Amino acid sequence: MTLNRERFFISPFFVFFTVHGAQIGIGVLSFQRRLNEKVGHDGWISIIVAGIVAHILIWMMYQTFQLSGTSEDVIQLNIQYFGKWLGNVLNIGFVCYFLLLALIVLRLYIEVVQVWMFPLMGTWQFSLILLLLTYYTVLGGFRSVVGLCLWGVVIPLLTIFPMLFFPLEYAHYRNFFPILDHSMLDILKGAKEVTVEYLGFELLLMYYAFIKDGQQSHRWAQLANGFTMFIYLVVIFISTVFYNEEQVKHVIWPTLTLGKIPEIPFIERMEYIIISIYVLVVFPIICLAIWSATRGLKQMVSLKQRLSLPVVLITIFVASLFFNTREEIDQLGKFVSTIGFYLVIGYIPFLYLLALFTKRLKGKASMNERSMI
Repeated sequence: MTLNRERFFISPFFVFFTVHGAQIGIGVLSFQRRLNEKVGHDGWISIIVAGIVAHILIWMMYQTFQLSGTSEDVIQLNIQYFGKWLGNVLNIGFVCYFLLLALIVLRLYIEVVQVWMFPLMGTWQFSLILLLLTYYTVLGGFRSVVGLCLWGVVIPLLTIFPMLFFPLEYAHYRNFFPILDHSMLDILKGAKEVTVEYLGFELLLMYYAFIKDGQQSHRWAQLANGFTMFIYLVVIFISTVFYNEEQVKHVIWPTLTLGKIPEIPFIERMEYIIISIYVLVVFPIICLAIWSATRGLKQMVSLKQRLSLPVVLITIFVASLFFNTREEIDQLGKFVSTIGFYLVIGYIPFLYLLALFTKRLKGKASMNERSMI
């Protein structure tokens, strides 16, 4: 690793912030309602199951990079194992997924701002402001995006997270009982529903090449996922003891509603503060997804990121204007979640098994060659 290249790399420790920062997004505001429909008050079990699955998938990703030997990102992995043509088709799919991820996070946050704070302001105004900020951040390089991820974890953790404990004053702990009141099938359905809330770690497939001693970052990625599981467990615990199952069905953003409980004499609407700070949660995800998309284009067609970035941002800006109603935004969210779910559940294990099979096949071939000498 030359000194000239080393200045673009990050220490393994920062992977904790990139992984966790990408996982905790806008979904944490509303996942309780969807989870409640599947498994009711046993949702915490589904969260643990989904978290364990995410741990295994992260392990598979690191093993795949180790087995490949030379590939440093998913673009190279696809070409190595699927060939130039099929590999590039898959790469185009990944770039499109990253763009859709940025689009849905952007549009969901704008919807929250419009509903709770500025109902008369148009989508294009919020979108333009956030995407202009994204332009300057991504233009600063990957390290700038990582720095944003760090603050996007630390500041909300110190400000928003403590507010979630105020509703415990009105807790009804009997809402947790009876435990294991649902079948294993229901719990697995709930785990499938909440697995999409762990999405974000798959972006590691793009920025792995920018980590010093990539394999050394494995433990930090696992710790990040474990911390994400802890956050979701805290949120579902507080939500379960505060709401009953019938109430959750009628609340679109249960977590945000919890933020209305704290009372401060000089602040009338605490949710305004939460939503304003929450931009630090969603903004790093948008930047990381767009950086991944432009990086993918650079790897595929040698198009510099500073040239592809404006085109990508304009595309997302225009696309965000086509989703205006709650139903349209919800459909987009379900579409992106479905793609993400099958990407991590289907593609990552398949790629790992393919890399493992290829490695063993090459090992047997080399042993046969040595035995013939």
